[in-house]
Amino acid sequence: MKPTQRALDLAETIEVLACLDYQEGELQAFLDRVARGFSRVLGVDWTVITLVEDLRTYRVAGNSSSAWDTGDTAFALHGSVTARVIDGGAPYWVADAREGAQDVAMPEEFVAYLGVPLKTASGNVIGTVCSFDRAARDFDNEDVAVARVFAARAAAAIEQYRTTLALAAHNERLEQAVEHRTSELRAAQQRLIRRERLAAIGELSAKIVHEVRSPLSTMTMALDHLSQVDLPESSSRRLALAREDADRLNRLLGEILSYAAPSTGNRQWVDVNALVARTADAYNDAYGAANGTRRVRCRCCSDLPGVLANPDKLRQVLINLLDNAVDASLVGADVVVETGTADDQGLVSIRVRNRATQGRLDADRALEPFYSTKPQGTGLGLAIVAGIVEAHQGRFLIEQDAAGEVTAQVILPTWVEAADEASVPTICGRSARSLQEFSHSMPWRT
Repeated sequence: MKPTQRALDLAETIEVLACLDYQEGELQAFLDRVARGFSRVLGVDWTVITLVEDLRTYRVAGNSSSAWDTGDTAFALHGSVTARVIDGGAPYWVADAREGAQDVAMPEEFVAYLGVPLKTASGNVIGTVCSFDRAARDFDNEDVAVARVFAARAAAAIEQYRTTLALAAHNERLEQAVEHRTSELRAAQQRLIRRERLAAIGELSAKIVHEVRSPLSTMTMALDHLSQVDLPESSSRRLALAREDADRLNRLLGEILSYAAPSTGNRQWVDVNALVARTADAYNDAYGAANGTRRVRCRCCSDLPGVLANPDKLRQVLINLLDNAVDASLVGADVVVETGTADDQGLVSIRVRNRATQGRLDADRALEPFYSTKPQGTGLGLAIVAGIVEAHQGRFLIEQDAAGEVTAQVILPTWVEAADEASVPTICGRSARSLQEFSHSMPWRT
């Protein structure tokens, strides 16, 4: 007994569907196979799988024939057969578009059409499976049933693909968050270790300074007394050298104390732009001749908020940074001081930039006490800067770009007087009733 045509058609449908099992990989290639399989089973000229992008447009995601390649074109939904299927959420077919008035536009060359919606498991319509034929054709319920099966297979693949993409994106965000958090924790641990180590060094240094300063004062007074005595020229020269060494040692002890016990003293509202401009002018007047053609230039940001700080300490920070920048820059190259905001968090930034003469900056060691690349350097300048800035609940950063330009950046919290709390500073928009509260309100405090 020969099988009926319907049985043969069913067998072919099962055979085609058996080959359409989407696992992973390129979605378009799979949807093309679905479209070709549907055209083969239904015996139509052209089948496309469309996906709705928004309320106005759709794109072809699967195509049974390269002869009608649509590329990545976005088509208007309004007035299309795709819109008819999507709006109705049910199959729609046209036996012969030449007969009677049609309320939808058909592609040229084609007169018969069958479309079924692509529905996700939740019932949302995301697109269509559309088949076109050049000849008139009466589609029956079995044709529609087969179309529904292919549409379900395509919708499941699309949903799986989108879920896979969403999961991959979620995993990537999680990995980035974990990596970022791990980096933050590692950096915080490094800062804590560094602070503990530097605190120990500072405590030891302070003890040494106190032990050395007393006999140094005695020796200095003796040298001052001897300077009033009429001595031979050779002895006077030796005495002058001894006095210079004593002064240098006294300055070094002062730097060590500044590093060991950084403080802010009395804080007040400080106009950063004005302080930077005055310091730069004074620096140029005092050291301009010694620096050759190198000068300090200012680029101040307008409408910069003030900061709660000790102006003398900030001036000391700026002078230390200018000394380092001028010493390390090329003759004839200006040192630039810029002010601005940082990180969009209500923070004020002071940047000192210079073009280094040679070598690369060792950013990991630059803030270590007693580390210096200068022959006469004490290695305390940047360490003192970092200590003063941190005492102001700020951050100090130094880096060098690929072109060799070094940027030292001081970041400080702003202080804005609120209209209803004129005597209470506000940090990042919140009032702080005490310096302790001010300190604990800063986001980077650990």
